[in-house]
Amino acid sequence: MDSCPPGPPNPPEIEALYPSGSSPDDRRKKLSALCSYGQSPLVMTGALRQVLAQHFSDVRNILNSSLRARLTRDGVWSDGTDTGIVIESLTRWRPELTEARPGLILKSGVWQWQRMGIGDITGEDYRSGELTFGGYWQGSHTIFALAKEGAEAQILAIEVAKCLLWFGSEILEQLELQRFVPVSIGEVAALKESREHYVVPVVVAYVVPEFWKLQPDAPRTKRIVFRTSQTLSDY
Repeated sequence: MDSCPPGPPNPPEIEALYPSGSSPDDRRKKLSALCSYGQSPLVMTGALRQVLAQHFSDVRNILNSSLRARLTRDGVWSDGTDTGIVIESLTRWRPELTEARPGLILKSGVWQWQRMGIGDITGEDYRSGELTFGGYWQGSHTIFALAKEGAEAQILAIEVAKCLLWFGSEILEQLELQRFVPVSIGEVAALKESREHYVVPVVVAYVVPEFWKLQPDAPRTKRIVFRTSQTLSDY
């Protein structure tokens, strides 16, 4: 699967340096993880974190009035320890940062492989021997909304769910997913690590297509030679 978007047209002097019919592309810039490696749980965690960080970085994006007033008073998300709301993955979460401010902690779930055919084979070129494989990953992420009050944790979870639901079509297109949808807003519960904090989980599910090809070093049949032979009995 080629996820890299085509670059801008080359100037005539650059096109003249290459054979006719070729499409030279400037690859000196660093490629994104999605473009060079494809989807993975780590890429999804980073992408969802970026979506939420952009949403909570401006109070004009906030839908709930009480949450908007809270972030206006205490500050919106910012990249640093003085942020008004913590947005981080579970593996990089520092619990002390959420003691005095709300937080969104992202945790990746299990990815399950769904086959499309026998042996994942979806196509074959009998001349070259090239095989095409493909299937789908069914995955999920959970965003834990943390706050010192149960109602505030629920408000934060609803804000997250609506954000991901409303922008789901853009997320699906930009991340090249087959499906993306919030599936549940969980019950409010006391955080085990702290008696003064509450948590509400928001679960999103998605389907990631993955296709690849295997090309043998040499084709199965290079050429077929027909020869005629004559014997004495032919005369």
